[in-house]
Amino acid sequence: MRLALLAIAAVLAGCGLREAMRCNVSVTQDLALSAADAPETVTARAIGPSCDKAVGILTIHDGEGHPAWAWATPLPRAFGDAFAEADEADMREFLTRWARPTVTTTQSAPRWEELTPGQTTLDRLTYDDIRARNLPMLCHSTGTGRELCAFWEPAAGGAGLYFERDIEETP
Repeated sequence: MRLALLAIAAVLAGCGLREAMRCNVSVTQDLALSAADAPETVTARAIGPSCDKAVGILTIHDGEGHPAWAWATPLPRAFGDAFAEADEADMREFLTRWARPTVTTTQSAPRWEELTPGQTTLDRLTYDDIRARNLPMLCHSTGTGRELCAFWEPAAGGAGLYFERDIEETP
């Protein structure tokens, strides 16, 4: 009996150690994207057995809490070895920055003629229509030197991929 209790205690201690080594961090912030009464929120989350093996998930929720946009990636593949020795505090700092997308409107997007092949999945008519409607748009980092811009469609209460582009890194 005593041996069985020791074995159970060892298993439980091992589970606690594995949980302590995990990198599960989440940051949520308000986001003023539309003119709705309640603000939208952006949540940046890291989930993994350790911070150098975490998946990042960025989600936008409307003012009622319904998901409107989500994007996920293995963080080390997208952002390089920035997480090689990261702990939860480092990850929280990264997620706090990641959860601050740039908010603008679709009229600030590049004109169709300025796009390179593969920057958008939309056809020209749809792209130009969205740009002309001057819809809210948010851009978030998708990796080192890369960002994705999504447009907010108030009538549908959701967001859609608008275009992707290379960006210059800021220190």
